[in-house]
Amino acid sequence: MIFQNFIEDLFGWFLENLDRLISVLAVIVIIFLLYYVLKSQINRLKKKEKLDESNARNLIRLLKIISYTIGLIIFSLLFAQELAYFTGIISIAGGTVIGFAAMNTLGNLIAGIIIVTRKPFQVGDRILYKNRVVDVLDIKLVFTQMEDLNRVKIFVPNQKLIKEEIENYGKDKILRREIFVSLSYEEDPRMVEKVLLEIAERFTNLLDNPSPRVDVYEFLDYAIQYRLLVFIKNSKLIPMIDYDLKKAIYYSFKDYDLELVTPTIIQQVREIEKKKERKKQQEKQEKEEIPKSIEE
Repeated sequence: MIFQNFIEDLFGWFLENLDRLISVLAVIVIIFLLYYVLKSQINRLKKKEKLDESNARNLIRLLKIISYTIGLIIFSLLFAQELAYFTGIISIAGGTVIGFAAMNTLGNLIAGIIIVTRKPFQVGDRILYKNRVVDVLDIKLVFTQMEDLNRVKIFVPNQKLIKEEIENYGKDKILRREIFVSLSYEEDPRMVEKVLLEIAERFTNLLDNPSPRVDVYEFLDYAIQYRLLVFIKNSKLIPMIDYDLKKAIYYSFKDYDLELVTPTIIQQVREIEKKKERKKQQEKQEKEEIPKSIEE
């Protein structure tokens, strides 16, 4: 009896809301057709290589989200009275939590769209992110997946990523590295240039064209600052090249009796420390000499 009454009530509700149900069904069909047409167009652009795979996937995801959102809005408008009770319960129970989650998701979504459209970097690019050289594996609408040189995968929310300063090395481009050194005005710039170029010539993984170059970069109060420019094609070598060049410069300057200069205040502090050390040694020697003189 109860089941029969439920069936009768359900059938009656369908008859009463037949017009609205047909409208919802028509909207769903239209949304599906539009989604299918736009998806086909995106795939066609991808095949013609006018759109890369990652951007194509993101656009399809975005279309799906928009389609679901439009469908849900229309359904809610048509059945607002029936949904009012449930909407009130949901709003009271989890409105705040859902609100914060939606804000973060929406922020990441907007940032993802900016990355996809403005293209500060693309899938396959090698970038410098927070002093780490990483490869971009995938750009999703909410987060970006990257991998560092140690093959550690990194997942960064797009909203956070878009706020960071990023250097894009591209896929296969010549990269320039700069090493700065400061030497006294008493040192001959020609000698400094000669030594720096000799150091660069030892490295077989540097490009010959463009060739390494030395510039007199800046005249400081306490020294002349020189810049050694070298060029590489493999960005994986960046950490190693930077370290090895600095190490080679340090030891080569020692061999050629060229002293790296630091700011005057640091030199003064070092001089004071040296004087203190000399004074301590002198006092120690004097103390050792006093017993000897007594014995004599």
